[in-house]
Amino acid sequence: MKNYKILLLSLLSLLLFSCEDDMQMEILDFEKPIIVQQLDFEANMLDLESFVDGDVDSVLINGVKGDFYMDNTKLIFHAGFYSEKYLVAKIYQNGESTDVVLRKSDKRYVLFSYSAKYDKNKKYQVAGDFNGWAPTNTNLQWHDTAYQAVMELTSGKYQYQIVEDGEWKLDEYNPITAPNNQGGVNSVFVVGSGNEAKLQLSTESYTDNNISFSINDTNANIIVMFNNKDISSELKKGDMLNINIPEIAKQYELSYIRVFAFNANGIANDLMIPLVYGKVSTSITELPRTAWQTNILYNVFVDRFFDGNPENNNPLPDSIVLPAANYNGGDMEGIMDKIDADYFSELGVNSLWLSPLVKNVEGAYGYWPDPKTKFSAYHGYWPVSFTQINPHFGDSDDLHNLVAAVHNDDMNILLDFVANHVHQDHPFIKAHPEYATELHLPDGTLNLERWDEYRLTTWFDKFLPSLNLENEKVSKTVADSATWWITEYDIDGFRHDAAKHVPLSFWKRLTREIRDKVVLKNDKQVYQLGETYGNSELIGSYVNNGMLNAQFDFNVYDAAVGVFAGDNSMNTLAERLEESLNVYGSHNVMAYITGNQDRGRFISYAGGDLKFDEDAKEAGWTRKIGVGDDVGYLKLQQLMAFNMSIPGIPVIYYGDEFGMAGGNDPDCRRMMRFDNQLTEKEKINLEVTKILIAIRKSNMALLYGDVVSITPNNSTLIIHRKYFDNEVYSVFNTSDQEQQVNISIKGNAKKYKTSFGNKMTVKNNVLTITIAPNSFEIIIK
Repeated sequence: MKNYKILLLSLLSLLLFSCEDDMQMEILDFEKPIIVQQLDFEANMLDLESFVDGDVDSVLINGVKGDFYMDNTKLIFHAGFYSEKYLVAKIYQNGESTDVVLRKSDKRYVLFSYSAKYDKNKKYQVAGDFNGWAPTNTNLQWHDTAYQAVMELTSGKYQYQIVEDGEWKLDEYNPITAPNNQGGVNSVFVVGSGNEAKLQLSTESYTDNNISFSINDTNANIIVMFNNKDISSELKKGDMLNINIPEIAKQYELSYIRVFAFNANGIANDLMIPLVYGKVSTSITELPRTAWQTNILYNVFVDRFFDGNPENNNPLPDSIVLPAANYNGGDMEGIMDKIDADYFSELGVNSLWLSPLVKNVEGAYGYWPDPKTKFSAYHGYWPVSFTQINPHFGDSDDLHNLVAAVHNDDMNILLDFVANHVHQDHPFIKAHPEYATELHLPDGTLNLERWDEYRLTTWFDKFLPSLNLENEKVSKTVADSATWWITEYDIDGFRHDAAKHVPLSFWKRLTREIRDKVVLKNDKQVYQLGETYGNSELIGSYVNNGMLNAQFDFNVYDAAVGVFAGDNSMNTLAERLEESLNVYGSHNVMAYITGNQDRGRFISYAGGDLKFDEDAKEAGWTRKIGVGDDVGYLKLQQLMAFNMSIPGIPVIYYGDEFGMAGGNDPDCRRMMRFDNQLTEKEKINLEVTKILIAIRKSNMALLYGDVVSITPNNSTLIIHRKYFDNEVYSVFNTSDQEQQVNISIKGNAKKYKTSFGNKMTVKNNVLTITIAPNSFEIIIK
């Protein structure tokens, strides 16, 4: 990476820039707006094929022309040459421009210091949020009075530990600590003051032809986009900011007005206003299912959901495979049965994500010592084919029928795709063992589960070779198989397993192939969701034009678990959420989970039957884990309400809609239960989930609304969202005592109504809400 930056910087120093007058252009016929392009700290290379198809004539960045690098598909420039926090790149083809908003990185060089006394016999490193928790990434060097390292960081709070000769410990010279959401604490490194005045955009009113919005700094720089066209020059400034809706918008079923702003203190929340045939949309019913901000995703773990065809169950006969680690019978016919029974439509979800359907190995692998067991491939992550379907789940006809049924119910369907590895019995790797990364490292140790230190080459297990996706033949084969699933079965996208263990070059290739073979040919939008554990910078590095649409935001989930299921302060959750909105944008399509197949069930933590400081996998094997205290149901409702209140896509892990208990894998993968199998408390939880989904889907403020404020106290949190006249306040109380919360309202406070029966009084345009212990309220105007 350093060599790459040096090369670019050297080339940049030779480039000549010249100003060029902009020309009047027609708006391109491209309905999907290009997302904001996140720039690197220093040198940048823009892959223009990520934004446009075909040859590029020239590119202007804030009116300055840049030279191409090698050919007209790539442009290099240094973001530091520009003072603005947002830039607009105009990419010209045949006299027309496609306009892209570029966001500069707000990183700066900072000095990290550890104040221990010098000891020539000791080696000090630091591991934390800023380096993927990999000590080898940051060695501390002695300088005058402390061990130090220079880092490139944005403003924020970073958890870390000092690593002294391989031993991890807190920084004894730093009094600031924070919970790690696993029963312990980490030291905290603070960058920036965090006291800068926040710049705020807000939607105000609209007519058939005009949109009005406001900003709390009239001197701020403002960019207005219609789809992929900069229309900022048409902005009218006064007491209110006004923009006329372009006449051409009437030709589109769906288009967008987007607004970005910045001043000396930073950037504002962005606005995203959907237009249906040129008019501001006021209801989800007007929008197509591919408007991803409107989606609520349900994670179906196929083998554990519903057995529709007992004839294909065929559990492994090997006696060493216990039932919890064997096939349990769920299949595609079972999912079809639940579609026919209106389970998903009555729940309210509008997208399904299915665990891998590809054919897996039939033998037993892995080992657990107590009780002794091996594992079948019921989960789908041990593939032995790129295109064949696992016969335990059905066949090609079943998948065609399932996709048709999902689409007939106006839902999307995502398949789980495994690009990182295959099983050792996969014909591809058996024929070409050289296509795998090295299992043995130069020091002779095994490259197993080295998640951060060797994240692009590490193996998950000895029988799961990681593919060398830097190899052209490997990359092409895997990418071709992915596009085949889309074209053969008309699926709507992928959940990509282990995304951070796959090089960015592969995601760029795959996304380009999907664009060429699917998006441009069939006018079909494809959503790609990645799985990456790490800091927001690492997660965000995969979310850009030409790569993934989104990833799971595990950092917000971890903070939510620590608050709703633990006893952490609401401030920690608010800080994480604010960080995510800053990194991914106020209208991101990141995924926010209630749980997943790799963690103990949330409700068991919340109810106390599963402890944060125990091995959740061992607990799942050695005892029957339930909910514990009934307060766990209330806390799960809070988590569900939180996910339904924030930007992004809520994701419900099967069973969390009513509160399925369990430890970690495989105990978090119990067979799904329905109807009369549920207890009364579970039925109540299910009804609350349905109500919350209905509230989200009936309030545009929760789909496309401005994030007006996030106000935490130790045990309370208020999230205020607004979409023109539709406003929603989500109020949470995690204490075991009743709490009163006051909300000052602009305008008529009597127009606001509660959704869940908490007491609310109105006086002098102040709402006073009394929130029950471990509860929440959704207040709607």
